[in-house]
Order: sequence, then structure tokens, then C-alpha cells
Amino acid sequence: MSQRSEKRKTPRIQPYVAACRILDGERRVPGYVTDLSPRGARVTCEQEAPAVGQVVVVEVRFARRQGRARLSGRVQWRRPLLHPSKGFDFGVTFEGLQAREQELLETVVRDLQRQAEQLTR
Repeated sequence: MSQRSEKRKTPRIQPYVAACRILDGERRVPGYVTDLSPRGARVTCEQEAPAVGQVVVVEVRFARRQGRARLSGRVQWRRPLLHPSKGFDFGVTFEGLQAREQELLETVVRDLQRQAEQLTR
């Protein structure tokens, strides 16, 4: 079995699950963010995933005290889940984020990493 080399340059939180909505043109697709970093995310949805290269907005609320974040990004890959009628996974690289949104992402990832470290002590 070959070992896959890690290409990511930023830390990623796995597993991570947060309900989200994907805005794909006129479509509003409910889904879940299942992998998160300050630069991108994996999203799972039950409907057809956006096309590779498509610009989308991922709306997600990370905490009750915060408003809904609107994270724009570009779809990098997509694949059907094990059973195609169950939906799709797709990867989004965030693009054009405002400083507030980027700071929010970095804070969320840092806080979740800190929590994970405390659980393993």
C-alpha cells in the first residue's frame, strides 16, 4: 500500500462536521462541512455537487454567538459518495475572503485544535 504524500500547507480539522448551505448560482444546497482549514473545506451534500471550477459560497455558523459566515471559494474536486444516490463530496479552496472571515476561520481552526489537544492529554 503506498503512502499518500500530504500536499496541504495549512492545518486541517478532521473530523469536523457543521451544517452549511452551498450557494451555487441560483441553487441553495444544504450540506455539511466535514473537513476544515483556513484555506479550504470538504463539503458533503445529498444533491448534485457543483462543477469543478465553479465559484460557490459556503454559508456556515461556527458558534451560536457568531453570525453566519459566507465563505466564497472555488470547487477543486468532486466525487460521488460510496452509493451515488447518497450524494457527493467536494473540495472548496477559499478565495477572496474578507479579513474578518479569514480571521474567523483561523480562530475556529486554532480553537478546535486546542480542544483536540486537551482531549488527548
